Amino acid sequence: MRGGRKLSPPRLVQNIFKWWSKRADAEDLIGDIDEYFQLNVSNKGKLNAQFIYIKQVLSLSFSYALRKRKRSASYSNYYSKNSISMFKNYFKIALRNFSKHKLFTTINIAGLALGMSICILALSISVSVFRFDEFHQKKERIFQVNTFIEEQGEGDLYASTFNAMGAHMSEKYPFIEEVVKIREGFRPEIEHQSNIFNFAGYYTDPTFFQVFSLPLIHGNSATLLAEPFSVVITKSVAETLYKNENPIGQVLETDLGSFNVTGVVDDLVETHFYFDMLTSYQTYEQLNPMLRPENDWVNYSNNYVYLLLKPETNQETLDDALIQVAKTASDFNPEKNITLGSNRLDSIIPSWIISDGLGLGWDLPTMILFMLIGLLVLLPAIFNYTNLSIARALKRAKEIGVRKVVGAEKSQIRAQFIIETVILTFLALIGSVLIFLTIKEGFLDMIMGAESLNISFNATLISVFIVFTLFIGIVSGIFPALYFSRLNPIHTLKGEIQNRSGSVSGMKKGLFVFQFFLSLVFIIGVGAIAKQYIYVFNYNHGFATDNVLAVPFQNVDKQVVINEFSAHPDVKAITASSNLPGLQLPFVVRVTPNANDTILINQVFVGDNFVENLNMELVWGESGNSFQTTKNEEAVLVNEQFLKSMSVFEGKEDSLIFSLGNGTKCRIVGILKDFNFEPLNELINPLIFRYSLEESNYALLTINSGDIKRTIDDLDAIWTNIDQRASFKATFLNDEIEDAYGFLINQIQIFGFLSTMAITISCLGLLAMVSYTTENRTKEIAIRKIMGASIKTLYYTLTKDFVSLILIAALIAIPFSIFFYDMLFLNMLLEYGEGLGWIEVLLSISFLFLIGFLAIFWQTSKIARENPADNLRME
Repeated sequence: MRGGRKLSPPRLVQNIFKWWSKRADAEDLIGDIDEYFQLNVSNKGKLNAQFIYIKQVLSLSFSYALRKRKRSASYSNYYSKNSISMFKNYFKIALRNFSKHKLFTTINIAGLALGMSICILALSISVSVFRFDEFHQKKERIFQVNTFIEEQGEGDLYASTFNAMGAHMSEKYPFIEEVVKIREGFRPEIEHQSNIFNFAGYYTDPTFFQVFSLPLIHGNSATLLAEPFSVVITKSVAETLYKNENPIGQVLETDLGSFNVTGVVDDLVETHFYFDMLTSYQTYEQLNPMLRPENDWVNYSNNYVYLLLKPETNQETLDDALIQVAKTASDFNPEKNITLGSNRLDSIIPSWIISDGLGLGWDLPTMILFMLIGLLVLLPAIFNYTNLSIARALKRAKEIGVRKVVGAEKSQIRAQFIIETVILTFLALIGSVLIFLTIKEGFLDMIMGAESLNISFNATLISVFIVFTLFIGIVSGIFPALYFSRLNPIHTLKGEIQNRSGSVSGMKKGLFVFQFFLSLVFIIGVGAIAKQYIYVFNYNHGFATDNVLAVPFQNVDKQVVINEFSAHPDVKAITASSNLPGLQLPFVVRVTPNANDTILINQVFVGDNFVENLNMELVWGESGNSFQTTKNEEAVLVNEQFLKSMSVFEGKEDSLIFSLGNGTKCRIVGILKDFNFEPLNELINPLIFRYSLEESNYALLTINSGDIKRTIDDLDAIWTNIDQRASFKATFLNDEIEDAYGFLINQIQIFGFLSTMAITISCLGLLAMVSYTTENRTKEIAIRKIMGASIKTLYYTLTKDFVSLILIAALIAIPFSIFFYDMLFLNMLLEYGEGLGWIEVLLSISFLFLIGFLAIFWQTSKIARENPADNLRME
């Protein structure tokens, strides 16, 4: 004793000795050396006493006395381990508990199944994406050349590279076995059996099918793309064009020329390549005779180079060579810092963040975000299980007490509850798989290129599901297992469970707020996106959309169609266009404002009176008769954004004259006020209108009719008289624009589904919280009723805490939702949309409070209406 305080022996040494002793009865030994420690403190001082204590513990740890006690304990009838027979027993107990407490089991399975369904959807997509390009036989030797360009302190990594790269690498480096150049932008418009088809593909080298192991159905891989204007199509394209014919040898008539079908490849699955057809690189060179790609060290967009290395050549050799090539590229781009790198074929997907990727751009950030959303939905379900398990503690306490009294260890109690939870999560897995099978088609329809995914059940996917379920089961069960294993057996047998408060703990309050915060954010998201959907159809795009009928010209005389349709009395105006306003513009052209610079712009061909018929606003100049091509230059219309883009370059004396990439000289005769020719999720880009009925693809008819069906039937009859080979097709421009915003419907469905799951799980959690509270306040409620408390007062007492927590969740969710939707998400969804409004926020909060109050009322009404005498007798 020093200073009136009794010193304790070294705790760490003491705990190590207890662990080493295991089940041996060593309390008397510990007590003896503790007494010696106190005596030595008084006689020899603290430091000497601790040193002697450590020596005594070491001596005792390897003594015969302790070994004998440990050996005896191992044969004790009261000592048992978690054997196979014990696990069987745990399994039986779990099934009996599930059967006995059906409501508890159903609520937990439903909550976990809902939460797990999104996670297994994300997992199935991730498993498929990580298998991309694994099937290529030479994948270990195939590398894509990437380009990092830094300019003015800002840099980007591109999957594309310079046009000259392929020829340069093939000539200079003998360790390269094959070079495959791929060029995006092969988008032929095909006329087949009087119908128009649009497909997308690549220009590529003849070695494509010798390097990559894409499954060929028809054709010789060595000669497929050996000739210019040869084309390989996918199985789906072949079935579309030649359903009952052999496609090999067929000729495709396109706007780029006649192509000979030389092969058919199976539909692409689990590869980053994404095309409908391939043509030879020689075709690209013949279509663009002015270009010299083998000498182009400036342009790198949409150009890709893949290198097949010779056997036993490693990636480091290639990267060293690319360092040297980067110096050559830098000589042609002195204002840029250029670095070249390589990416192995089976590592291209999933990518981190890379620009100008070829084909499908599955990236890790998006996949991680998708998984995090699934975990956000699943996490409340896990905690719900925890809360419901602890809420049942009063009913299972005596069971735990009896098991402990007869010799059950803490590890055995923990094992029992973890096994119960794992079994429950595997039952939930069955439900989540059923939900997954129900929703997967809808989710895949929202994803571009989803047809290349393979999320059918296989050994890998099933193994991932099992490991994931086992992990969720352990995580869900660990807290209840720890809670029950620590219960005092004497208190549990008496029906007493010590609890600091009969109300909800701080941790559970935080969980509760998080659940309803998440639910409200998703619900507000549904309202915000629905508002955008309504907004786009009331938005003035800058052109007339009402009663405008779009008729594809197909393979007919366009002037005859316009003349015949114009004669119908219900057709008030008619014009033509290569693209429908309000829809995506797939093509761009190059414009040269001076001798040195080039910009990319959108191009639209139109017919007579296009501007007048669609009520478009001119801010300068005129259209109509002056909007025609002259002998020396072509008269064009542009939008204001076009002038803004041109103004950054060194101008000419005449700023209204410019040249197209093919050498055509153009003069601006009119400037249109900026408008959204493309959907509102696209920026307003520089746009040029050129007059050409020949290049137009649609007739645009302004209809004024009291009987639309009769008018369309009349137009159908006129069309049949003009051409009986092609069927009449017509859609209203409003309907086409509505289809262009189908992605908003997809977003509403996603957020609606997530909201439904989140609010369902939150309500299950609310039931758990209310159940937990009422279980602990049964005696209090009974006494209140005996003392004269009304049902209304009891409802208020039981619900006030929960209503205030929902209110706190709302107060947190509102500013978060305004920031997330107004500042981030809606801006990404629609460049020219309308922000989040207070109406949808208030409606969302009202809906959340209604659902939450109904859940509270349903649970509290049972306990509030029970006979207080029965409750006191039970207590």
